[in-house]
Amino acid sequence: MKDQTELLEIERRREARPSEALPGESPEQGRPFERMLKELRGERYLDLEKDTQFSEAWVMLGLMLMLASLALDNQFLLVVALGLFGIAGASWVWNQLSLFGLHYERHLSETRAFVGETIDLTLEVRNQKFLPLTWLSILDVFPADLPVGGGQVVPNRASNLAEFRTFWMPGAFQGLRRRFTVRCTQRGYHTFGPATISTGDGFGFFSRKAIDARRDHLLVYPRLYSVAELRLPAKTPFGERATEARLFEDPMRTMGIREWQPSDGLHRVHWKATARHQQMLSRIHEPSEQPQVLIFLNVTTLPRHWQGSIPELAERVISVASSLAALCVELRLPVGLISNGVLRGSDQPLRLLPGRSPHQLVRILESLAGITSFASLPIEEMLLRESPRLPWGATLLVVTAIAHDDLLATLLELDQAGREMVLFTLAEEPPVRELPGILVYHLPHLVDDLIAPTEVVA
Repeated sequence: MKDQTELLEIERRREARPSEALPGESPEQGRPFERMLKELRGERYLDLEKDTQFSEAWVMLGLMLMLASLALDNQFLLVVALGLFGIAGASWVWNQLSLFGLHYERHLSETRAFVGETIDLTLEVRNQKFLPLTWLSILDVFPADLPVGGGQVVPNRASNLAEFRTFWMPGAFQGLRRRFTVRCTQRGYHTFGPATISTGDGFGFFSRKAIDARRDHLLVYPRLYSVAELRLPAKTPFGERATEARLFEDPMRTMGIREWQPSDGLHRVHWKATARHQQMLSRIHEPSEQPQVLIFLNVTTLPRHWQGSIPELAERVISVASSLAALCVELRLPVGLISNGVLRGSDQPLRLLPGRSPHQLVRILESLAGITSFASLPIEEMLLRESPRLPWGATLLVVTAIAHDDLLATLLELDQAGREMVLFTLAEEPPVRELPGILVYHLPHLVDDLIAPTEVVA
């Protein structure tokens, strides 16, 4: 996810300061004038390949016609030979200039969306030269999971991507646009591009193929369920806290004074207030630990993580975890996310500590958008490993599709150790084992995407 976040940050900086070179770019790439010159010279395309229908046979034919015209004193054959050479030369020049001033761009109306939303995609071709292009074929690489309205996306089984082909005929100094709709049916980090551009001369003698390596990115967040859909208690969705006592105090932050008690010790005495009121007074410190929420997401949908995964059920679990994170932010609770799932291209479990940053929910949603159903280790092992590192007053929300005996035993062990535990399970049946002291919500995975949780009373 770090690479994805860096890419998105670079895109934001590029839009905000288009005249500056960004990290990883050469100074020429950061300057519009140099970029324009490179585009006009056709250097904006990579891996240029040339194809031609013109061979030595055409040259031999022209020479034979010219010799025959001289031998037979036939002007018609001479005109045909000269015309053949003229058309070949014009076609060659036309083909050489075919990529000059040619621009192909994609425009996404949004770069971030939620599952179920629809965004607009605009494809634009600009031919900024005096020569028209009688044919221009563009084969673009699109995400295979996102349907495109108004066009046909052909899956490529070899690359696990999809191909989107368009045909254009831009005239001299002409720009063409076509609009399509993209349905965000699958969460994830989706990439559009690169595009393979094929064009050539109008006579069909020569052709040219180039690859435009530029890519556009679309981040699709998981679906969020509203509080009404979750049907959780509005005031205490995660249960009453076992104790309201402050666990730690910050000695640097004084919130008041009170009468001194022998258990306070001399280090708590507020000497100025004591001298002013002529009695021993102690400082009251603000709590250094505020209520925090840690969401533990189990991406495993079968009793053992090595048995495989049920994609639909995994998506439901991820959506529930996303919804709980959004609910915590709405309640102004510091929230974090820990999961045994990994991001694409990584082998490390996901770990975001609680925070009050305005961007905390965005970080969590971005992480959940790119998380996979591959589990690095069982969720019960992760709970035991991470629990000692977490603030003692934090509430642990465990979101899982299944609640097997090992997980339930771990929850009971942590509860007996004094941890605040809440279990959200999407299993077909609620846990058969009693979990005294643990709040359990049973959210059966319904076919129609309606979640109706049931609180299990221990």
